[in-house]
This record gives sequence, structure tokens and C-alpha cells, in this order.
Amino acid sequence: MKKRMLLWAAPAVIAIGCAGSAKNTKTDDKPQAADGAACCSEQAEAPPPKLHGPKKRIGIVDFDNASHPQGYWGSSRDALAEAARDAATEALVKSGAFVVVEREQLAQVLREQGLGMTGAISPQTAAKAGKLLGLQALVTGKITDFDADNKTSGFGGYYQKRTKTFHARVSLRMVDATTGEIWVAESGEGASNQSSTMVMGGGEMSEDQTLGKRALYMAVHNMINKVIAKADAKPWSGAVAKIGKGGKIYITAGSDIGLPVGATLSVRRLGEEITDPTTGAVIGHELGKILGKLQVADHLNEKLSVCVAQKGSGFVSGDMVTLDTSKADAAAAAE
Repeated sequence: MKKRMLLWAAPAVIAIGCAGSAKNTKTDDKPQAADGAACCSEQAEAPPPKLHGPKKRIGIVDFDNASHPQGYWGSSRDALAEAARDAATEALVKSGAFVVVEREQLAQVLREQGLGMTGAISPQTAAKAGKLLGLQALVTGKITDFDADNKTSGFGGYYQKRTKTFHARVSLRMVDATTGEIWVAESGEGASNQSSTMVMGGGEMSEDQTLGKRALYMAVHNMINKVIAKADAKPWSGAVAKIGKGGKIYITAGSDIGLPVGATLSVRRLGEEITDPTTGAVIGHELGKILGKLQVADHLNEKLSVCVAQKGSGFVSGDMVTLDTSKADAAAAAE
């Protein structure tokens, strides 16, 4: 009687589980929940690095997909690129280091200028878009690898374990919108898997439609802290927007970036354009000497502040302004 009861119970599914993890992290084999839902766990995200200075205003263009995805249940290359871009956008916004302009606003400006909206954006395109939108940098990205792997192990029809794993690799660049300099060039890898164990042919694998996107998410988050730290190390900069009446000088930085009232800014004139000797394309500008100093008097709105001259004269629209870091660091230490 005892032997018959064991055979009768065998066709039941023993466990169905899934896990999203970084590369080389073991699959989570926690048992199935009582209601039949799959048990999942994600790798805990590392806290973002400590930030310094005002937030940098950036734009994120559409990511490029250079991989050859297979077995992703009909998802298109564009859908994967969009998922990677969304993951990067979310992480950069949450870091608190950046003000990210809306995608539609960036896309409209690029369309009006006849520029592309993909990860293949050039330094000269970045500079042009940055000037039009008051950006300090543009972020580009590419999916370089995306594939699925199916493995089955077991003993004939008595016991089987099936595992489906997605691997993804994503690269990301951040380009200075004034000089065309590449601030950051990083890449990250991620993996997400799902497994099921069956006995005597009972049960079937329930395919998780988000596995591929979760692998992309992990690839982005496995490099994002390096991206944030390197970008944060770059000095903040803005530009003179207008020379007003009564000595008022308006700059392209407002309340949303955290530039404090009373901060001292250095004013620098951009020099001659620098061109690529091979293509002839403009890739940046020479940096001229410091013309003088400004002090932030007030924020007019989230994108505009008014300053007064402390030293120097002859400032014009388009001059670059940078934070006087020595005084900014002293003020931060005093707090």
C-alpha cells in the first residue's frame, strides 16, 4: 500500500522557480509558492556612489541593438533596445546625479536639426544638441550581446530539469555636449534564468516573458555605479544665456540642478572649432582663458539663474561657466 501511494504522487511538479542575477550567480532554487506562482529573487543593487557638485543636465538617445537575439518569444530588436534604454534612464534618474531631459523633447530637437536619435550619434551631433537644449552631455548605448541558452538534464522520462538562461551585454557612453569628449565608456553583463523540475513527465515549464528584459536590466545595473562615479568626477558647466540690463547675466542653470545661490562661477570663452582630420567634422572646441567671475544671485526657474559679475567684463551669450570648485568644496566642508 505504501509503495502505491508513492507512485501515485510522482507526476506532481516538484518545483518551478526563476531567478534574475548577475553573471556567475547561482540559480535560486526556492520552492514553489502554495498558489502555484513562481518564486523569484533579484540581486540586491549596490548603493550609488557619493555625489559632488550640481547635477549635470543630460539627454539619452535611443540605444542601438547590434546583437542577434534568438528565442526571445518574438520580441523585436527595437523592443530590446528600448528596454535597455529604459533601464539606463531609470538608473541615471534614481542616482540623483543628473537632470534627464524628456525623450520627446530631445527627439524633437534632433529631428528638427536632421540629426539621428540612435546610439550611433557623433560628437558633433552631441555638441549641436547640447547647445540647443542646454545639455552638458549625451548618453548613447548599445546591446552588443543577447542570447538564450536551453539546457535539459535528467534520467529519461522519470526525472528532468530544464533551465532557460538569457545572457546580455550592454555598453554605454557619455559624451560631453560641448567638446565632444567621451566622459565614460563602460559595459556590463547580466543573466536571468528560469528552471523547472519534473518527475514521471508531470508538469511543464511556464515561460517567463520578462527573462530577456531582466538580463538587460542586470547588465545595465552591473555597470551603472562606475558610469555615475566617472561622470560625477567631471566638472559641472553651463553657459551664459543672455546679457541683461543693469548688469544682470543669465545662465543656463536653475533650481533643478542644485546650483546654490551665492556660488562663484568662472567664465571662459570657447575657442576655435576642432575638426577631425579624416572626416572634417567638428568634434569640439578649444578652451580659451578665464574672462572673469560671476556670483549666482537668484534662480528664476528650474532652468535659468541670474548672476552678477564679481570680476571681469565683456561676457557674451555662449560663454562657458564652470563652478569654482575650491570655494564650493570649502562651503560644503563648512556645512
